[in-house]
Amino acid sequence: MAMAALVLSATLGLSGRPALRSSRVGPSRAGPVACTAAVPTLDLVGDGGVLKSITRSGDGPPPQSGSTVEVHYVGTLLETGAVFDSSRARGKTFKFKLGEGKVIGGWEVGLASMQPGELSTLTCSPQYAYGVKGIPPMIPPSATLQFEVELLSVQAPASEASSLADFQASTPRTPSDISQAYQRKMAVKDAPKEGLEGVIEWAKRIYIFGFFSSKEGERPPWYLDPLITFPSIFAFTGVGFYLVVLLGGVHRGEVPEIGDDLRGFLDETPLP
Repeated sequence: MAMAALVLSATLGLSGRPALRSSRVGPSRAGPVACTAAVPTLDLVGDGGVLKSITRSGDGPPPQSGSTVEVHYVGTLLETGAVFDSSRARGKTFKFKLGEGKVIGGWEVGLASMQPGELSTLTCSPQYAYGVKGIPPMIPPSATLQFEVELLSVQAPASEASSLADFQASTPRTPSDISQAYQRKMAVKDAPKEGLEGVIEWAKRIYIFGFFSSKEGERPPWYLDPLITFPSIFAFTGVGFYLVVLLGGVHRGEVPEIGDDLRGFLDETPLP
Protein backbone atom coordinates (compact mmCIF):
# COMPACT_ATOMS: atom_id res chain seq x y z
CA MET A 1 0.00 0.00 0.00
CA ALA A 2 1.11 3.51 -0.63
CA MET A 3 2.42 5.74 2.14
CA ALA A 4 -0.45 8.11 1.34
CA ALA A 5 -2.69 6.05 3.62
CA LEU A 6 -1.24 8.02 6.53
CA VAL A 7 -1.59 11.52 5.04
CA LEU A 8 -4.48 13.65 6.31
CA SER A 9 -7.15 14.68 3.83
CA ALA A 10 -7.70 18.43 3.80
CA THR A 11 -11.45 17.94 4.19
CA LEU A 12 -11.27 15.85 7.38
CA GLY A 13 -11.60 17.31 10.87
CA LEU A 14 -10.92 15.91 14.31
CA SER A 15 -14.29 16.72 15.84
CA GLY A 16 -17.23 14.41 16.34
CA ARG A 17 -18.39 11.70 18.68
CA PRO A 18 -16.07 8.81 19.46
CA ALA A 19 -16.80 5.66 17.55
CA LEU A 20 -14.94 3.47 20.05
CA ARG A 21 -15.70 3.10 23.75
CA SER A 22 -13.77 -0.05 24.55
CA SER A 23 -11.27 0.15 27.37
CA ARG A 24 -9.28 -2.86 26.16
CA VAL A 25 -7.55 -3.44 22.88
CA GLY A 26 -6.65 -6.92 21.78
CA PRO A 27 -3.24 -7.98 20.53
CA SER A 28 -2.04 -6.87 17.12
CA ARG A 29 -2.74 -9.29 14.31
CA ALA A 30 0.18 -8.16 12.20
CA GLY A 31 3.56 -7.36 13.70
CA PRO A 32 6.75 -8.80 15.05
CA VAL A 33 5.46 -9.12 18.62
CA ALA A 34 2.40 -11.16 19.61
CA CYS A 35 0.59 -10.38 22.86
CA THR A 36 -1.31 -13.11 24.57
CA ALA A 37 -2.67 -11.08 27.50
CA ALA A 38 -4.62 -7.87 27.72
CA VAL A 39 -2.53 -4.82 28.50
CA PRO A 40 -3.60 -1.50 30.06
CA THR A 41 -5.06 0.93 27.57
CA LEU A 42 -4.52 4.68 27.71
CA ASP A 43 -7.17 7.11 26.51
CA LEU A 44 -4.97 9.82 24.99
CA VAL A 45 -7.65 12.40 24.14
CA GLY A 46 -10.27 11.73 26.82
CA ASP A 47 -13.11 10.80 24.49
CA GLY A 48 -11.99 7.29 23.56
CA GLY A 49 -11.04 8.42 20.08
CA VAL A 50 -7.34 7.52 20.37
CA LEU A 51 -6.39 4.56 22.56
CA LYS A 52 -2.87 3.32 23.16
CA SER A 53 -1.64 0.05 24.60
CA ILE A 54 2.10 -0.27 25.26
CA THR A 55 3.71 -3.55 24.19
CA ARG A 56 7.30 -2.50 24.89
CA SER A 57 8.37 0.57 26.80
CA GLY A 58 10.92 2.98 25.43
CA ASP A 59 13.47 5.28 26.99
CA GLY A 60 13.80 9.04 26.84
CA PRO A 61 11.47 12.03 26.47
CA PRO A 62 8.57 11.94 23.96
CA PRO A 63 9.07 13.90 20.73
CA GLN A 64 8.08 17.55 20.68
CA SER A 65 6.17 19.33 17.94
CA GLY A 66 8.55 19.91 15.06
CA SER A 67 10.63 16.82 15.76
CA THR A 68 11.34 14.39 12.94
CA VAL A 69 10.32 10.86 13.93
CA GLU A 70 11.21 7.57 12.26
CA VAL A 71 8.79 4.68 12.69
CA HIS A 72 7.87 1.20 11.56
CA TYR A 73 4.16 0.46 11.51
CA VAL A 74 1.50 -2.02 10.48
CA GLY A 75 -2.01 -0.68 9.86
CA THR A 76 -5.08 -2.91 10.08
CA LEU A 77 -8.85 -2.51 10.05
CA LEU A 78 -10.15 -3.14 13.56
CA GLU A 79 -13.33 -4.92 12.41
CA THR A 80 -11.72 -7.40 10.02
CA GLY A 81 -8.04 -7.37 10.97
CA ALA A 82 -7.11 -6.87 7.30
CA VAL A 83 -3.76 -5.17 6.75
CA PHE A 84 -4.12 -2.07 4.56
CA ASP A 85 -0.61 -0.64 4.92
CA SER A 86 2.73 -1.80 6.34
CA SER A 87 6.18 -0.24 6.33
CA ARG A 88 7.62 -3.57 7.48
CA ALA A 89 6.26 -5.28 4.37
CA ARG A 90 7.95 -2.64 2.22
CA GLY A 91 11.17 -2.93 4.24
CA LYS A 92 11.43 0.84 4.56
CA THR A 93 10.86 3.05 7.59
CA PHE A 94 8.58 6.08 7.52
CA LYS A 95 9.82 9.53 8.55
CA PHE A 96 7.74 12.66 9.07
CA LYS A 97 7.79 15.87 11.08
CA LEU A 98 5.44 15.89 14.02
CA GLY A 99 2.95 18.73 14.31
CA GLU A 100 2.69 19.67 10.61
CA GLY A 101 -0.54 17.77 9.90
CA LYS A 102 1.08 15.35 7.46
CA VAL A 103 -0.46 12.32 9.15
CA ILE A 104 -3.85 11.51 10.66
CA GLY A 105 -4.81 13.03 13.98
CA GLY A 106 -4.50 9.73 15.81
CA TRP A 107 -0.86 9.52 14.83
CA GLU A 108 -0.15 13.12 15.85
CA VAL A 109 -1.54 12.39 19.31
CA GLY A 110 -0.15 8.87 19.62
CA LEU A 111 3.44 9.57 18.52
CA ALA A 112 3.61 12.62 20.79
CA SER A 113 3.03 10.26 23.75
CA MET A 114 5.62 7.64 22.82
CA GLN A 115 9.25 7.28 23.87
CA PRO A 116 12.11 6.34 21.53
CA GLY A 117 12.22 2.55 21.22
CA GLU A 118 8.59 2.15 22.32
CA LEU A 119 6.32 -0.36 20.59
CA SER A 120 2.61 0.40 21.00
CA THR A 121 -0.76 -0.21 19.42
CA LEU A 122 -2.80 2.86 18.51
CA THR A 123 -6.53 2.47 17.94
CA CYS A 124 -7.96 5.46 16.08
CA SER A 125 -11.67 6.16 15.73
CA PRO A 126 -12.91 7.55 12.38
CA GLN A 127 -12.80 11.20 13.52
CA TYR A 128 -9.09 10.75 14.29
CA ALA A 129 -8.44 8.78 11.10
CA TYR A 130 -10.23 9.21 7.75
CA GLY A 131 -13.72 10.19 8.88
CA VAL A 132 -17.02 9.02 7.52
CA LYS A 133 -15.75 8.97 3.91
CA GLY A 134 -12.67 6.81 4.39
CA ILE A 135 -10.45 6.05 1.40
CA PRO A 136 -12.35 3.37 -0.54
CA PRO A 137 -11.63 0.65 -1.35
CA MET A 138 -8.54 0.55 0.88
CA ILE A 139 -10.22 2.05 3.96
CA PRO A 140 -14.03 1.76 4.26
CA PRO A 141 -16.19 4.67 5.39
CA SER A 142 -16.30 5.29 9.15
CA ALA A 143 -13.53 2.74 9.74
CA THR A 144 -11.74 2.38 13.06
CA LEU A 145 -8.05 1.75 12.42
CA GLN A 146 -5.44 0.00 14.49
CA PHE A 147 -1.72 0.62 14.10
CA GLU A 148 1.18 -1.24 15.62
CA VAL A 149 3.81 1.51 15.76
CA GLU A 150 7.45 1.28 16.75
CA LEU A 151 9.19 4.62 17.36
CA LEU A 152 12.73 4.01 16.12
CA SER A 153 14.32 7.46 16.48
CA VAL A 154 13.57 11.09 17.23
CA GLN A 155 15.42 14.07 15.78
CA ALA A 156 14.72 17.17 17.84
CA PRO A 157 13.97 20.42 15.96
CA ALA A 158 16.70 23.01 15.61
CA SER A 159 16.48 25.48 18.47
CA GLU A 160 15.34 28.96 17.48
CA ALA A 161 16.28 32.10 19.34
CA SER A 162 13.20 33.68 20.87
CA SER A 163 14.73 36.98 21.99
CA LEU A 164 17.67 39.31 21.42
CA ALA A 165 19.38 37.77 24.43
CA ASP A 166 19.23 34.35 22.76
CA PHE A 167 20.90 35.71 19.62
CA GLN A 168 23.66 37.34 21.70
CA ALA A 169 24.05 34.91 24.55
CA SER A 170 27.61 36.07 25.33
CA THR A 171 26.63 39.72 25.76
CA PRO A 172 26.71 40.93 29.41
CA ARG A 173 23.24 41.35 30.91
CA THR A 174 23.70 42.60 34.48
CA PRO A 175 23.75 46.39 35.12
CA SER A 176 27.37 46.19 36.29
CA ASP A 177 28.47 44.32 33.16
CA ILE A 178 26.61 46.73 30.90
CA SER A 179 28.23 49.72 32.62
CA GLN A 180 31.71 48.24 32.30
CA ALA A 181 31.12 47.38 28.65
CA TYR A 182 30.01 50.97 28.00
CA GLN A 183 33.10 52.39 29.71
CA ARG A 184 35.38 50.13 27.66
CA LYS A 185 33.65 51.25 24.48
CA MET A 186 34.02 54.93 25.38
CA ALA A 187 37.69 54.42 26.27
CA VAL A 188 38.55 53.21 22.77
CA LYS A 189 36.34 55.76 21.04
CA ASP A 190 38.20 58.40 19.05
CA ALA A 191 38.26 61.85 20.56
CA PRO A 192 36.08 64.38 18.73
CA LYS A 193 37.95 66.51 16.24
CA GLU A 194 38.04 70.27 16.53
CA GLY A 195 38.31 73.17 14.14
CA LEU A 196 38.03 72.58 10.40
CA GLU A 197 38.40 68.83 10.79
CA GLY A 198 35.49 68.83 13.23
CA VAL A 199 33.32 70.77 10.78
CA ILE A 200 34.19 68.32 7.99
CA GLU A 201 33.35 65.33 10.21
CA TRP A 202 30.05 66.95 11.15
CA ALA A 203 29.27 67.59 7.47
CA LYS A 204 29.96 63.95 6.63
CA ARG A 205 27.18 62.90 8.97
CA ILE A 206 24.64 64.96 7.03
CA TYR A 207 22.78 62.85 4.50
CA ILE A 208 23.52 64.83 1.34
CA PHE A 209 27.21 65.15 2.18
CA GLY A 210 27.66 61.57 3.32
CA PHE A 211 25.68 60.02 0.48
CA PHE A 212 28.80 58.83 -1.35
CA SER A 213 30.77 57.90 1.75
CA SER A 214 32.00 54.34 2.23
CA LYS A 215 32.46 52.37 5.44
CA GLU A 216 35.51 50.70 3.88
CA GLY A 217 37.26 54.06 3.55
CA GLU A 218 37.00 54.26 -0.25
CA ARG A 219 36.89 57.80 -1.57
CA PRO A 220 34.80 58.87 -4.58
CA PRO A 221 36.28 60.67 -7.61
CA TRP A 222 37.07 64.30 -6.87
CA TYR A 223 34.24 65.52 -9.09
CA LEU A 224 31.77 63.40 -7.08
CA ASP A 225 33.14 64.29 -3.67
CA PRO A 226 30.21 65.98 -1.88
CA LEU A 227 32.63 68.15 0.07
CA ILE A 228 33.66 69.73 -3.26
CA THR A 229 30.64 69.49 -5.54
CA PHE A 230 27.93 70.76 -3.17
CA PRO A 231 29.82 73.84 -1.93
CA SER A 232 30.80 74.59 -5.57
CA ILE A 233 27.17 74.42 -6.66
CA PHE A 234 26.05 76.69 -3.84
CA ALA A 235 28.84 79.18 -4.59
CA PHE A 236 28.11 79.22 -8.34
CA THR A 237 24.41 79.74 -7.72
CA GLY A 238 25.07 82.57 -5.26
CA VAL A 239 27.46 84.40 -7.61
CA GLY A 240 25.03 84.07 -10.50
CA PHE A 241 22.14 85.46 -8.47
CA TYR A 242 24.32 88.41 -7.33
CA LEU A 243 25.25 89.23 -10.92
CA VAL A 244 21.62 89.14 -12.02
CA VAL A 245 20.68 91.63 -9.29
CA LEU A 246 23.73 93.80 -10.01
CA LEU A 247 22.93 94.06 -13.71
CA GLY A 248 19.29 94.98 -13.06
CA GLY A 249 17.86 91.68 -14.05
CA VAL A 250 15.66 91.69 -10.96
CA HIS A 251 13.25 94.63 -10.63
CA ARG A 252 12.97 96.17 -7.20
CA GLY A 253 10.03 98.39 -6.22
CA GLU A 254 6.58 98.97 -7.74
CA VAL A 255 5.93 99.15 -11.45
CA PRO A 256 4.18 102.43 -12.46
CA GLU A 257 0.93 102.13 -14.28
CA ILE A 258 0.95 103.10 -17.96
CA GLY A 259 -1.87 103.71 -20.35
CA ASP A 260 -2.65 102.21 -23.69
CA ASP A 261 0.52 102.08 -25.77
CA LEU A 262 -1.20 103.21 -28.95
CA ARG A 263 -2.97 106.12 -27.24
CA GLY A 264 0.27 107.31 -25.76
CA PHE A 265 1.90 107.17 -29.14
CA LEU A 266 -0.86 109.21 -30.76
CA ASP A 267 -0.86 111.82 -28.00
CA GLU A 268 2.83 112.38 -28.32
CA THR A 269 2.86 112.50 -32.14
CA PRO A 270 3.08 116.21 -33.33
CA LEU A 271 0.47 117.42 -35.81
CA PRO A 272 1.65 118.53 -39.26
